[in-house]
Amino acid sequence: MNSYVKSWTGAVFLVSVAAGCAVSSPLPIGMVADKFVSFSCEGGKQFQARATPDGSSVRIRYEGGYELDQIAKGIYEGAGWKFVAGDSANSELFHNGKSVLKSCKVV
Repeated sequence: MNSYVKSWTGAVFLVSVAAGCAVSSPLPIGMVADKFVSFSCEGGKQFQARATPDGSSVRIRYEGGYELDQIAKGIYEGAGWKFVAGDSANSELFHNGKSVLKSCKVV
């Protein structure tokens, strides 16, 4: 095998390895594992949230602290609270089925 074929084969291998590593994060957009981040919402309201490294739960701080379990990708529920992690500016927090904070984004 000549050196051109070897280098081309190596380049293809590196690209395929890099593409295989491009996996989407299990965390909601803008969140960092095990670190509280602040969300700014419509009406000047704010809350904080912290995700576990695997994205299986989120702890929120708003009128107390609550641990919410993931029920679907980007949707967390617990203790009457529901956090829907949307794109960069469309997350929403519900309590007992009522929206309490909307149009939230990580700040």
